[in-house]
Amino acid sequence: MFFSRPGAPVPPSITPFVEAARSFLSAASLPVLDEQSPPDASGLRVLPYNDVAVKVAPVIDGQMTAPAGAPVRTGALREWENLGRSAHDVVTAEGWARIAYEWDGAAYSPPVGTLHPLVKETVHVLERDGETGYAVFDVSLLDSGAVRIDVAGGYNCRELSLSDVAGPALHAAGFESETFDVDGEISRTWGTAHHLVVRPPVERREEWALAHTVRRFLQAERRHVGWEVHMTPAQPDDLPEDAEPGAHLGALRYRFDGHAVHDPRAFDYTLRKAGYVLTPTRHAWWRNIRILRRAADQ
Repeated sequence: MFFSRPGAPVPPSITPFVEAARSFLSAASLPVLDEQSPPDASGLRVLPYNDVAVKVAPVIDGQMTAPAGAPVRTGALREWENLGRSAHDVVTAEGWARIAYEWDGAAYSPPVGTLHPLVKETVHVLERDGETGYAVFDVSLLDSGAVRIDVAGGYNCRELSLSDVAGPALHAAGFESETFDVDGEISRTWGTAHHLVVRPPVERREEWALAHTVRRFLQAERRHVGWEVHMTPAQPDDLPEDAEPGAHLGALRYRFDGHAVHDPRAFDYTLRKAGYVLTPTRHAWWRNIRILRRAADQ
């Protein structure tokens, strides 16, 4: 393992990966820094990590991270975290796997060969939301058109990796899943889980994308969001009885359970301040469930 220093030679084998990462980060309108960038600039540095991986390092005010005990501008650390999270979304959308997470950024390795679109999307969700430092997944395409997920490594057993890591991430992205045991039979309990067979959502893709956008926004604004936020595309029965036909399209059924750190009303305020519209469901404000949509959709 090595890190690139200014003026140090870059191995030819890694150069195409560095250029590829810089290219799709720039295409996503994220700021990418180079040698000509001002010393106090903010953005992302893409560096060689080893012969087959690159390091994406968020930089705020010229610093990759704040040195211990050093004074920093108010909000700088949050900006650094949000920039790294945005880069993670973009890099994993290309099917790249995060292989290391360190104090000043993360290292990513590109896939070997071309990924089928369904495999690529599944890898993206697992890498993006599945805490992949906890488990390593093998994702493959089945003849049926579904995607199979096996646990290829990690720090804990197969059942926990599937139920605590893969399951929540895939469910929040709208994937349908079935758990299979070692004999290939559908398992009704996680205790005998051997692998997952999943299918991405075929409908309401706009709403599922909005759910991810809202989740990332809340993670950027508030800590310890975790899986306390539940979002699914709104159904006609969720809206008040006098709602217009089709009013559920583009809207989410949003619920925040709340815990000791946060109050649901504080999350309502944060979302409204950002331009989202929250309205009651058919059951008014029952159990902190809302109908959420973008302001432009009103």
